[in-house]
Amino acid sequence: MTAARNKSVLQSSVETLTDEIGRIVAERQDLRATGAASEALEENRRRLASAQSELSRLLIERYLVRPQVALTPQSI
Repeated sequence: MTAARNKSVLQSSVETLTDEIGRIVAERQDLRATGAASEALEENRRRLASAQSELSRLLIERYLVRPQVALTPQSI
């Protein structure tokens, strides 16, 4: 996969995951508003934490500056 393609897939994944986090948060608000059982809230919390963790990983991957390998005459 090319660098441009990797960036495009990563961009799409970040946006998709951000949307999913929004849906999980809205679901959590509904659960709280309706007095849901603690088990339902815990399951929602775990999904939210997992999605946020994955988003962090994707953002680090997106913005992590990787050192360039210098080409020297000996390595060519």
